[in-house]
Amino acid sequence: MKNRIFQLVIVAVLVTVGLSVSAAGGNRMFDDYTIKEMQHADLFTGVDAAWTLTYDNQDCPILISFTKNKDCKTYVVRGDHFEVVYECTKDGFGARMVKKSESMFPRQLNTAVLNSEELAKQRILTPNRVTDERALALIAAFLPDLVNPSYQHLLN
Repeated sequence: MKNRIFQLVIVAVLVTVGLSVSAAGGNRMFDDYTIKEMQHADLFTGVDAAWTLTYDNQDCPILISFTKNKDCKTYVVRGDHFEVVYECTKDGFGARMVKKSESMFPRQLNTAVLNSEELAKQRILTPNRVTDERALALIAAFLPDLVNPSYQHLLN
């Protein structure tokens, strides 16, 4: 009987540890990414700088364009079928949907690709001001979680 109880306790501990590691693991599939500055960002109207983001050395880069406003930095992130804005606000740095007037994709497509619950969670990633390097790292780290699982292939 003691042996049976001991076995059940071991199984319960292993399951708990396994779930904890899985939950804390995040989206490990997109840990390896490369960000490269585009040399001719000035060719884009109203853009101060631009970078390409690729995960796992894939050939489908995601474009990140940067605009500095009076009080804020705005990073528009565009893939082949989605777009999202990461920007500073009075509350901090986080994500939001692209305004309809600035959008290049139909709203229906964007809402299908992006996870609205995750977008709400990413509204404030940090309450602090961020440098360009930190902003790009946050975008690269959190963007995969923002894309619905059935559309994650768009990131690679």
